[in-house]
Amino acid sequence: MRSGEIVVADEYVSAMPVDIMKRFVPARWSTMPYFQQMQELEGIPVINIHMWFDRKLKNVDHLCFSRSPLLSVYADMSTTCKEYYDENKSMLELVFAPCSPLAGGDTNWIKKSDEEIIDATMGELARLFPTEVAKDGSKAKLLKYAVVKTPRSVYAAIPGRNKYRPGQRTPIPNFTLAGDWTSQKFLGSMEGAVLGGKLAAEVICERAAGIPYSKAEKDIQREVYTKASNSKPREPVGVKGEGAIAFGAGAVLTQNGRVELGSVDPDQLVG
Repeated sequence: MRSGEIVVADEYVSAMPVDIMKRFVPARWSTMPYFQQMQELEGIPVINIHMWFDRKLKNVDHLCFSRSPLLSVYADMSTTCKEYYDENKSMLELVFAPCSPLAGGDTNWIKKSDEEIIDATMGELARLFPTEVAKDGSKAKLLKYAVVKTPRSVYAAIPGRNKYRPGQRTPIPNFTLAGDWTSQKFLGSMEGAVLGGKLAAEVICERAAGIPYSKAEKDIQREVYTKASNSKPREPVGVKGEGAIAFGAGAVLTQNGRVELGSVDPDQLVG
């Protein structure tokens, strides 16, 4: 551990995001083809937005998948979540997940200011709900907002990446991988995280019971073996900082927060 404490266990499970996992792979594992294939996966930025309005929005009454090129899903928490229930005002929670530069997008939104992100979001809401929201605030008025940035979130599901997602069973006898980026039928998502965890639990349970592994081992691509054979052991670099973003989570980057991070570009904390 960072404190210097050594934890010894019968089984070890990692549920870290792929970008963080790559930075913790021990040197003696780094040339193994199984771990080498992780280098082909890379997380994309996702931004979570919370917006409080001065009136109840009638057209958002459940979790919605968006037809917007910027907004992925959204929900009116004042309707769908009892902790936020309010019959007179709305609190929208939205996933702002545009196509990233890695996947061919032309705008790096993670480096945009909160104001620019909110302005773009209001424009999309005005287009989706023209009778209730106007970009200039002449209809539903935005009272306050919070912008939570995750520089590296789900892996970029660009063509050809799925074949590099590793199975939960690793070459290390008592080390198992979980996570939405591991091999299972869903893309990077909440559903994928749950299924990845379930499959990891099955690996551990079968091992504990002395039952032969029931799932077919996922093939590792030939080019990965070539890269692994030509690679040299790499010492793990770990992550920079101790904040949420450093470990692949999101954080509201206020000015004080940026100062606490030492003015480090958040996109580089796990890069």
